[in-house]
Amino acid sequence: MPSYKIAELSFGSSRWNSVRQFNVDGVDFEIQRIGVESCTEALKRMIERLRSSVDAIAISSLPTEIRFRDRVYTHRQALDIMSTPVSIPLCNGERLRELTEINGVTEFIRNGTIVPEDGIFFPIGLLHMEALSTLRERYGARIGFADLYAGFKVPTIAEPSAAILELTKLGLGFAQLQDLGSLAPQAKNLSPEHQLRFKRQIERFRYVWGDPALITLFARGTGLLKGREILATTSDPRMHQELMRLGAKAVHSILPKRFSDWDNHLSFPAIDACLRLLKGKTAALSLEEWQEILASETSVAQETRRYVLMARPSVQTRLARRATRPREKTPDFAFVVHSLSFRDLTRAPGLKFARKLPKSLQPTVERSTAKLPGFVYGHASGIISEKTGKEVNGIIYALCATPRVMKEEPAEVTYRKIEKLCYHAAEEGAKLIGLGAYTKIVGDAGATINRMSPIPVTTGNSLSASATLWALHDTIEKMDLLKVNSDTGRVRGTATVIGATGSIGKVSAKLLAMAFDRVCLVAPKMDRLEDLSNELRLLAPGVEIRLSTRADDFASITDVLVTATSAFDQKIIDVELLKPGCVVCDCSRPLDFSLEDAIRRPDVLFIESGEVILPGANRQLNCDIGLPDNVVYACLGETAVLAMEGLYEPFTLGRDLDWQKVKKIYKLSREHGVRLAATRGPSGFISDREIKLTRELAIRARGLAL
Repeated sequence: MPSYKIAELSFGSSRWNSVRQFNVDGVDFEIQRIGVESCTEALKRMIERLRSSVDAIAISSLPTEIRFRDRVYTHRQALDIMSTPVSIPLCNGERLRELTEINGVTEFIRNGTIVPEDGIFFPIGLLHMEALSTLRERYGARIGFADLYAGFKVPTIAEPSAAILELTKLGLGFAQLQDLGSLAPQAKNLSPEHQLRFKRQIERFRYVWGDPALITLFARGTGLLKGREILATTSDPRMHQELMRLGAKAVHSILPKRFSDWDNHLSFPAIDACLRLLKGKTAALSLEEWQEILASETSVAQETRRYVLMARPSVQTRLARRATRPREKTPDFAFVVHSLSFRDLTRAPGLKFARKLPKSLQPTVERSTAKLPGFVYGHASGIISEKTGKEVNGIIYALCATPRVMKEEPAEVTYRKIEKLCYHAAEEGAKLIGLGAYTKIVGDAGATINRMSPIPVTTGNSLSASATLWALHDTIEKMDLLKVNSDTGRVRGTATVIGATGSIGKVSAKLLAMAFDRVCLVAPKMDRLEDLSNELRLLAPGVEIRLSTRADDFASITDVLVTATSAFDQKIIDVELLKPGCVVCDCSRPLDFSLEDAIRRPDVLFIESGEVILPGANRQLNCDIGLPDNVVYACLGETAVLAMEGLYEPFTLGRDLDWQKVKKIYKLSREHGVRLAATRGPSGFISDREIKLTRELAIRARGLAL
């Protein structure tokens, strides 16, 4: 008979340590719980010590963010770092909890155990935005949350907690979530008035939802659980008894009965570990596997199906609902934007105050606001095709997440947010939705979102690539430093693409290879570069191709540089090495080059990838996307062009752009009246005079006569 040993390492107290044994379907399990007293280094040491003596490790009671080796990480990032030398399953049970806790609370609401209007309080480290959104939107629940750790000054949590505390001291919060801030009564630097205010606010909520091990830490000595009902994420009777001793009126476990029947001390991470071992898997179970497991229990399966049906009504049902509340103009398309920087983040409603915050608080604000669901940001109206005279209108959605935060999160988090927007767009009447900035990069570049969406999805990258080369062509002509080789018909010069194996980088490389004598390709992985070079040789015979993983290798010979990276704050090339007269086209969002780079090299022309102007005398975009009036990103432009053409299909998806589609969307754009916006650089619009001056400085730097 097989048997397995599991170590459950809890970030909480060691007072709950125990050893438990039970049997599941003829398989023996032994689980030893070890509390590490909120010490990240101790957690790391225990993982290293136990990895060779147990079959799986479960990590429980982790907050959202933890400090590890002088840096603050999300708990997912920290687990990735800690699991580097670990070949056994390292489980946090997050997906299981996500799928089951909504169902458990839904059942409590339906049978009258919970009255959502009486208010539910979440310790912030345990908050699931999916649960919060469902409770607010479907059941009208009053929601409050606060930072569990701030009041106790746990060293590993000090930075994010201190930041949220500072927001509260300034009297600021996130109104959409009824933020209670970090006013835990034991915070040493809070006045008695603040402590009293916090206690009164907590008393407004009848229920507390979270991990009992952490709730007991929060409540011990404060009396704040008196009269409260607890929605517990574990079924451990010892913890439930402690909550009752601390004044709780009742404790309700949201753990599925099937698992508590195995052992009444189990947590979601421990269940995760058991099921992975039963399935013989080291990697995390997929969403489909979890759904299959839950479906094996009749009551849970029925509840899961009810939840899915309630969460995702058919598009026909949503359209029928919309018919009862018609609007002046039905959107033909939708588009998703998000914050490209902290500055962009403060454009969102209710977040302008954050511009005044110290720079040290900005990362925490970014991580906190990223948990907010997407919302309607504005509308695009009065777009009229010059080809057909047809008017199209769009709805603009926004996510309060910067690329840095989106890169840190699993792709599934962004997928779920965008999926909801897709269904909302369909309900509003839109027949196509476009993805902007990093939303079209995350995961598999729109392919999964398109499968999840009730309406077609496009990333807009075809017109982004087209507009880039459109702007580049116009600028090169004005610089007048490159000539055409009469023998080959190509430009005599070198074009370099950094990020050449990415979506826009790859198609740019293909089109530049058909136009230039020499093309240099730069990307992190040489094998992918070699595959791309083989494609280019078939597409453009005779072109000279050079490859490197270091952009500096080609800086001094490059006449035209296109960057299409997701490097964020990293320097991708030494601007001091660039050839005088080089035209740099920055397609990356956020941008790869700064105003300081342009100031250092006045003999190099830095332009941003082409933005466009949509047709229509009375066109209007009533939200701020960080561009001048009537100017939109090319990816948004592609979505509008497809709507004008009536081409409601996933035109651009995935990382391999079809260069023929790039040409097609360019042609359609010109036919419908889309124009290239004035070329912009790091300091704003670039005038012909500025181009002329850059040209003169470049010629002097090359030692040539004017």
